[in-house]
This record gives sequence, C-alpha cells and structure tokens, in this order.
Amino acid sequence: MKICNLPAIRALFTRGGEEMLVLLLLLSGCSDESSERAAYDPRKPIVLESFSPHEGGVGTQLIIRGENFGYDASKIRVRIANNENREARVISAKGNRIYAIVPARADTGHVTVTIGEGDEMQEASFEEEFLYEFKSNLSTLCGGSRLEDVDGSFKEAQFSRPMRLALDDENKILFVLESDNFKALRMVDLINQTVTTPWRGPGFNNVRTVSFGLTRDTLLIGVEGGSQNLSTIFLLRSDGFVRQKNYSVGSGSNASIVNPVDGELFVNNYYNGSVLRYDRESETSIELARPFKQNTDFSFCWSIDGKYLYALCIDNPGSHSAIMRMEYDFETKTLGEPAQWVGVDGQPGYQDGVGDETRINAPYQMCASRQGDYFLADTWNHCIRRIVDNKGQATVTTYAGVPNSPGYTEGDPLQAQLQFPTGIAISDDGTVLYVADKENNRIVKITVE
Repeated sequence: MKICNLPAIRALFTRGGEEMLVLLLLLSGCSDESSERAAYDPRKPIVLESFSPHEGGVGTQLIIRGENFGYDASKIRVRIANNENREARVISAKGNRIYAIVPARADTGHVTVTIGEGDEMQEASFEEEFLYEFKSNLSTLCGGSRLEDVDGSFKEAQFSRPMRLALDDENKILFVLESDNFKALRMVDLINQTVTTPWRGPGFNNVRTVSFGLTRDTLLIGVEGGSQNLSTIFLLRSDGFVRQKNYSVGSGSNASIVNPVDGELFVNNYYNGSVLRYDRESETSIELARPFKQNTDFSFCWSIDGKYLYALCIDNPGSHSAIMRMEYDFETKTLGEPAQWVGVDGQPGYQDGVGDETRINAPYQMCASRQGDYFLADTWNHCIRRIVDNKGQATVTTYAGVPNSPGYTEGDPLQAQLQFPTGIAISDDGTVLYVADKENNRIVKITVE
C-alpha cells in the first residue's frame, strides 16, 4: 500500500482586486508503509549501533538503536550483564529502535538483545558496558537505644541482642530470635509498625536457624536443648506462635530447615559435621553428607528452587569460616558430594572475589532472593556480603557495612557501620533487606533501590 504525503501550502492570489488565501496541496512523495513497518527478518542479522544512556539505576529508560528489530516487542528480550534474572522490560520496538526499562539490581555489564524464537532466534551484544548505579540506603527500623525487651511502636520498641530473622510470605511480619540463649520470639509488624512478643521460653543454647515450613504456617527453630535433648521447636501460626511443640533427633543437632519445594526436613549434627534428613515413614534420621569435620557447628540455607542446600560453618569464629554447597536429588531425596562454595575452612578473613579466593568470618545467616542472589550476614567482619552464583561458582562482593570496622551509623550502605550482624532476611521483590544488628540491639532496613 502506498501512502502519499500531501503538505499544505498557503498562498495569496489576487483575483478581481481581491486577495484570496488558497490552500495548495502538493504531492511531495510516496512511501511504502510495509517497508516502514517491516517485521523482524531472521534471514538478516541484528545490527546494534548504540544505546543510551550509558549509566543509570532502576527505572532508567534505555534506548537501543540499530536495524532489523521489527515492531513486535513481545519477541524481543533485553538483558543487562547477561543475567537471566535481570531482564529489562521492553516497552516498544520501532524497527530501528527499542525502548526498555532497566530492572532493579541489574548490575554493570554488556547489554544483550535477543529477537525471535527457536530457529529464528538471533542474539547480539554491545561491546560497551552499561554502568548500573545502585540507589540504596541503610537505616534503623526499630530498636537501638538500649539493651532491653520492650514491646510497642517502632519508636518505643527495644531488643536484647536480636540474633536470627525470618520473614513471612506476605512480607508483613518479621520474626526475630533474640541472643544465643534463645528466650523470646519477637514479631515485628511491618504494616502497623509495632513489635510484640508472642512467646517466651526457658532458654536454649546455640540457636542456629529459624525458618518457615512448606505451607508457611509453621515456624521451625533449630535449638540445642541440653538436658531436654531437643533439636527443633515448632511454633504454629494457628496458635498465634505462642505454644511450642518439640522434636528431637538426639544430641548434637541445633539447626533445622525444610526444603522449600518438597517439604523434607533436614537437620545437622555438629559432633560429626553431618547433614541428616528426617524420614517420615521410618521416623528416623538418615545421614546424607558430611560437609565439615567433626565437632563443627553450622547452619543452613536453601536455594529458592530447592535444588541446592548450603551449609554455613560458624563454629569458633576466627578459625572456621566457609560455606559448602550440596545438590539435592528430589527423586532419591539425597544430597550430592559437598563442594566448597565461598571461603576456605580454617582461613577466616575478609576478601571479595570468586570462589576459594574469597574470605569470610563467621557467616551466621544467609538468605536467598527470588532474583537469584544470596545475602550473607558476615558477622565478625561486621558487614553484609552479596553472593551471585553462576553454575556453582560464587562471586562475592560487599553490600553493606565497613569491613572490620564495627559501629553504629546510617546512610550509604557501604559507609554505614554495623556491629556483629547475625540475622538477615529479604523481601520477595528483592528491594528490602532486614538485618539483625546484634550488638547494636536494633533491626536495620536496607532499601536495595
């Protein structure tokens, strides 16, 4: 179909002594609409010319210029730093331009454009990198004034060495365990901005884990029950988390966690450094792996998809500091051989980097984000570390806190100071981190963007 442009030209003519305004239509040219709105042609290469801006944060509109993009935005994918979990939202395509929105925590890296599907798919990347600018802030959510258990509003509430954190699935309630000798469960209502204490107990030693069960209606707390020979305390949502139910697998266990996909229960045994799965049919615990040496205390963290179990060595800070990774087989319900993931056991310290070149010091709790990252409370380094996994290879960077410089400050996460952070949790959308800043007796909020 031919489309002709007919520009209007105003001209003055004189006829019979009268001036008349005449509108002239001139045929200026014709163009083929089909050529202007040409579809993506898989027989021709994608041509990338430029993108702008070259830096920005979440929400930045990215304009990509080139050729053979087509007009169907649904067939176009734009990634930054080639991260599958960081796809930019494509707004529209105009043949030689693509408009996209930079996602949260996209990271710095190459911009990659993929068009088409199957045999018709093509992919191309710019040589120049997009510089991602993080917009984060660290602030005190509640507590911090003094060492005391006080319920009330966020301004009134106080904590006594908050230790472990768990966030409910609706991101409304943050559960806080206080101190090594677990004596209280605190509930931080993020909507109404209040703190309450639904449960107080006799106190247990070496509390290592707090997490939810598969249906999110049960809170599991891994404890060392001493003479009571406990391994796990269950608190039910239906009871308002006020009455405990006990479970024991014998002495030597103080960490428990449920696989987020199939609901299997796993516990540790620090006497022999092993991981056990509780078998419901036989009502016995089956040893699956030994990620650490004998007499090593450690806790757990699952990947979001339940495919990998991570064991965090926290025994004797200053000597043992490493994280091991084990692949889980859903069919056989067994674990693969433990592989070193972050740090080196017996070599504590502070070092960002990749794999065994990294160093950590007392990794007390780690959480997995739905965006694919992990965040670690690196307790004796007084900071929060971010871990990005690429097929078993971990890249570690410092996310908040000043390494080896404890203190109490707020603001830019990399300049703000923490003092022995021991607990960590993240919102489902990955935009807010919560930290139990133990020796500052406060709960910290880090806005990721």
